[in-house]
Amino acid sequence: MRDIETIHVRRSASSHRVSDDLWGIFFEDINACADGGIASELVQNGAFEYCRSSSEHWSNYSFWTKSVPEDSFAAFSLGIDSPVAEENPHYAIVEIGKAPASLTNEGFDGMVFRKKESYDLSLWCRTESGRPQRVRAELLGDDGQVLAEGLLVCDSVGWKKLTLELVSQGEASNGAFRLTFLSEGVFELDFVSLEPRAAYKGLKHCRPDLVRVLDELHPRFMRFPGGCIAHGYGYYNMYRWKDTIGPVEHRPHNFNCWGYHQSFRIGYYEYFLLCETIGAKPLPILPAGVGCQNTDSGPVPIALKDMPAYIQEVLDLIDFCNADPADNEWAAKRAEMGHPDPFGLEYLGIGNEDRIDAVFEDRFTRIYEAVRAAHPEITVIGTVGPDPEGRDYDEGWRIASKLGVPIVDEHSYRSPSWWFRHLDHWDGVNRQGPKVYLGEYGSWGTGLINGLAESAIMGRMEANGDAVVMASYAPLFCKNGHAGWNPNLIYFDNEHVHRTYSYWVQQMYADTIADTAVPLEIEGVVGSVRELSDRVRLRFTHDQVWGGDLKLSITEFEIRMSDGEIRRLPDMTYFTGLEQCPDIDLHADDYEIRLHLEYLAGKSDFFFDFGDIDAGVYDQIRLSRNMSRITAYSESGGFDIAAVSTVGQRTEGQPQPGDGWRLRILVSDRGRKVRVLVDGSELMSGVERGEEIRRTVALAHNSGKRTSYLRITNAMGSPVAVDVKEALGRSDLPVSSIRTLTGDDPLAGVRYEASPTAPVDDIVDLSVSSMVTVPAWSFTVLSIPDGEQG
Repeated sequence: MRDIETIHVRRSASSHRVSDDLWGIFFEDINACADGGIASELVQNGAFEYCRSSSEHWSNYSFWTKSVPEDSFAAFSLGIDSPVAEENPHYAIVEIGKAPASLTNEGFDGMVFRKKESYDLSLWCRTESGRPQRVRAELLGDDGQVLAEGLLVCDSVGWKKLTLELVSQGEASNGAFRLTFLSEGVFELDFVSLEPRAAYKGLKHCRPDLVRVLDELHPRFMRFPGGCIAHGYGYYNMYRWKDTIGPVEHRPHNFNCWGYHQSFRIGYYEYFLLCETIGAKPLPILPAGVGCQNTDSGPVPIALKDMPAYIQEVLDLIDFCNADPADNEWAAKRAEMGHPDPFGLEYLGIGNEDRIDAVFEDRFTRIYEAVRAAHPEITVIGTVGPDPEGRDYDEGWRIASKLGVPIVDEHSYRSPSWWFRHLDHWDGVNRQGPKVYLGEYGSWGTGLINGLAESAIMGRMEANGDAVVMASYAPLFCKNGHAGWNPNLIYFDNEHVHRTYSYWVQQMYADTIADTAVPLEIEGVVGSVRELSDRVRLRFTHDQVWGGDLKLSITEFEIRMSDGEIRRLPDMTYFTGLEQCPDIDLHADDYEIRLHLEYLAGKSDFFFDFGDIDAGVYDQIRLSRNMSRITAYSESGGFDIAAVSTVGQRTEGQPQPGDGWRLRILVSDRGRKVRVLVDGSELMSGVERGEEIRRTVALAHNSGKRTSYLRITNAMGSPVAVDVKEALGRSDLPVSSIRTLTGDDPLAGVRYEASPTAPVDDIVDLSVSSMVTVPAWSFTVLSIPDGEQG
């Protein structure tokens, strides 16, 4: 029988405080997780405001089906005269020449109805003549059977809100809602709403099971509403908090920069209530006065003349949250909505993944100084760009340090291997400068190995808890069939919630909150060096998240082998939407790729992969959407070969047809070293760091619960025994609880499904042996009670 490897851990330095608000969550309306997701509203496009600006093929009647029997006559049109709300001016006009006729709404991928549960219907209506108009409302089952029905009568020439309770007499997983018009005449209709009455802890307008799954993470804070949708595509698409409070009819709809529609049924007020329900501190994110840097020609700032009004909008949000309704108009609006007590806002984020340039610095500084002067009690969180390195990162840190910003928001999406190589990322943070909020992070994938990588980095964040004071995985939610980004923490459909391995890791930390971290030294086999293949294949593809319509010509295409052989490849044209793999399959440790790229049209991030693509062991060259930046890194190994740099002379705007670049990519040691030359000049080079730290041990303590938590990650294919006695510094080791997340296959766990395994609880008697054996591919947390104090 093979001996089990052993590692020893001991304390290496004195303990230090861990932030009380370290673990939180981040909710962004991405992947259809607001409308049709956490919002309990079942009717889609009930305000008849859908249009082409939200999606190419949508119209004002999208997701409604018109039905006119053969012997009936009806016409369905649109009106904008004297609407219910000027903010959302469109409404349906239903002309019934001969009844009946109907409108059926399919909801968001169907509607779920539960037997004996109540559903609240409301709609606004008016009639042209004032004569009573009868409308039958029905809940329909999967096969169209009627599960509930009721009668509405409209007899008003002015807009009138009608309500009705419908109690379902059956079950449906793909149901629908139907309005049947029973009287002749002209009937005008708007803001049709159907919501289940069921609520989690009394929180209205939110889907109970999705709120519960958040509550079970015990988040200390919740960041919202974004992300990219916070600043959107400019001033008129920014997420304006004032537009998302008050009566829902007066919340102006807008398109979502992730490619769909926002009704704002869940707006700032509901986000604050959600935070309150799950015990999370609110962390709203407001734009830093500039738009998204991923738009064509870069970010567009708010005009200088509009900045004073925008800064006042920022200050008004603080008043809305914290001021006294008796002497503040925005606090009075909060009270009118049903919450006279303050929300207790402590944190305010300014900016998200912005391009950190002189314009950003100007706008951010104006906002930051205004908030600091008016509300010194508010902790402002700045931004340092979308990546944990590069120009935006460096400039963001420079500006934050100069201004004395308390906390900066870092983002980092990387492969598991990258994280295993960069666990020391925060070890060197200047403890006298801004603190770190890792506002968005995650490893690429939903497998067990991804959760294990995240367990390791969370342990190092906790170990650096005096510098890393907040963290939240992202994205939080994804509705199956609507992924705009993968992976995500929680997948769901209309009936089910799917917790990933990453979710369980987050929960295991949240269940064992600590206030003190104890640095450790580890002795034993903790690392491994990944094996690389000598196979060489090539692939061209594009960013599935951002999409686009890029067209490139690829010529002068060849591979030069180390023995002098040259393999020439045919010219080709790349169109976005295609994955193209040139006909090449070689074996080599060292080689050179040469090609000429010519821009023809469109935009999209463009990827060129080389290596053992089929096995997932390859390197990648990326060109940005406007062809102005190039990045090289290892997709599977997760190391950055080089930082983002400029291609040619172009730093802003789209290239012109005919612009081109000659690339030489020199690959050594099967991809461990890569050099990139553009137009004859070396642009970047990098070497993979050798060992991945695949076994980690972290120790933390909760003084209130008088409990220590030992966290062990074993991301290797064999079990390991951990001697914990020296780390705990005690001889009286007690019976302790142990929770383990493990599985046989590190790649198990797929998108849109729950993880194949979940954490298992047990007991371990440390007084018998201080040697704790954990399985291969596992994350384990021991909860160890304190001994007697004397």
